[in-house]
Formats: sequence, structure tokens, C-alpha cells
Amino acid sequence: MAELFCDICGNGPVRAQILVEGAKMLACSRCMRSGKILMRLDDDDEGEPIVRSIPTTMESSEEIVEGYGKIIIAAREKLGLPIAVVAERLKEKESYLHAIEHERLAPTMEVARKLEKELGIKLVEKVAGTMSPALSKPSSKNFQPPTLGDMIDAKKKKEK
Repeated sequence: MAELFCDICGNGPVRAQILVEGAKMLACSRCMRSGKILMRLDDDDEGEPIVRSIPTTMESSEEIVEGYGKIIIAAREKLGLPIAVVAERLKEKESYLHAIEHERLAPTMEVARKLEKELGIKLVEKVAGTMSPALSKPSSKNFQPPTLGDMIDAKKKKEK
């Protein structure tokens, strides 16, 4: 099995799959503390990590639709409900719903589902997933998957 590299720092071997800001990432032992550990990867006798349940095929996932704030505001106003009433019905803070409506915060899937049910709207859509670059087969032996640091460097170069 090809060695997997950390999506954060680029070092290997991968020791866990973690959740960082809603993104699933493969992480080395140093970086796995950067997020919520979804799954640990064990070592076999030869010292290579065994990937237990990381998907190797494309799967679909769910995402919040773009422009969710405007959709929520329009539906709430159409029903004539003040934000305080919606917050009380959903058992969420009014300030949290206000931030969601103005798209300063994205709703969690749980809150999005509550809003869908309460306001009769569609906020969650299924999206075809993509395979992580660390899981795809590299085209050459020198292939290094991009890390978050590489992406930041590229963005800084682009801004200059």
C-alpha cells in the first residue's frame, strides 16, 4: 500500500482521519490534535499504517445550499414569523439564527434540518463527493499531495 501523507503538514505516515472546520482530513500523529478524531489508523507489524474505513470510492455527501440566509429570511417573512418565534420553536438562540440569516455563520446539519422542517424550505443538498488527493494513486513516485501550507503560500503569491 502506498504511504499516505498528512493533509495539513505533508509529513507521513498518516495516523488518523480528523474533522477540521467541517472538512475530513488525514493527519499525522502531530497534526491529529488539530481537530476532532473521527478514526484512528493502526500500525501492522511492518510499521505501515492500515487504513480501516476511509472510503476509497467516491461517495455523496450533504452540503448547505448557497444563499441559505436569503432563503431562510424569505421563508420566515412569508410565514410572518419573527426571528424570536423561530428561535423559540427550534430551541436555538435568536442571535445564532440572526448570524445564520446574515450568513456570518453556517448552520450545522442539525439546525439546517430543523429550519427546513419549520419553514418548509430546502437547505441541504446532496453533492457527489471527491476522493481525497492523499487517497488517489500518485502518478509518480515523487508525488507530494498539497498541504494546507502549500495552499496558503499559493494564495499569498496570487495576492501579490
